[in-house]
Amino acid sequence: MFNFLKKDKPDLEFVDKSKVVYPHYPPILAKDLKPFKEHQEKKFDNYNFPKCPGMHDYARIGYIIPAWSNFHIKANKAGFVGVVGNAGEDSKKRQTPLGQPQYMDIGIVDGIFAPQGGVQPSILNFPGAWKIHGNGNISALVMPAFYHSTFLDDLYVYPGVVDYKGFTTVNFICSPKRECELEIKAGDPILHIIPFITDKTIVASYGAVTQEQDDYNKILKWFHESNFYRKYYMIRKKYTLNKKVE
Repeated sequence: MFNFLKKDKPDLEFVDKSKVVYPHYPPILAKDLKPFKEHQEKKFDNYNFPKCPGMHDYARIGYIIPAWSNFHIKANKAGFVGVVGNAGEDSKKRQTPLGQPQYMDIGIVDGIFAPQGGVQPSILNFPGAWKIHGNGNISALVMPAFYHSTFLDDLYVYPGVVDYKGFTTVNFICSPKRECELEIKAGDPILHIIPFITDKTIVASYGAVTQEQDDYNKILKWFHESNFYRKYYMIRKKYTLNKKVE
């Protein structure tokens, strides 16, 4: 018998373990952000990013995790440091309830990239305020916010995956690319959460193009229409985000 009183769980639950972040800096639907729109309109009098549907649509899938506090970061030849919350003298006046970054073993990521300007390899783990619970066959990639963050010239942000039962922590883990001193403000986009299905086997193949495939690629149907990719080829995906009713 169908239970009309049963509430279906959402596919993903963003759970604020700090209990202080969610009223102010909740997750954001990626499609609600328009990366570098203001910059392009000022420079070109037009928002050009949507002209490349592949990149534009990637920027719109899933969810964005904003910084849950101010992050103060500095890197030079002497080392790499980070502070969550108030920095300098202000840090003595008010302490944040959020965790401070911890150093990780650089051997874990050694060889991924080489810092510039004599900066030594180092890695900091900013403990996240959020956990992500996937219900059913849903999991998620935790990616750098390539098209949304403004600090990626200075910081290498490590991608990951939330694909463990009972292990759902989402942290911001980064290394300096070069000498820098920056502040990531609370609310700034820092991570891109991209859901995926876990219980389907993906079968792939490779080989030379067939004549049929080659002909199809050369003569796309509807190519004469504006926005033909989105109208006829794009697979529609829908994402929603609701605040949990307590």
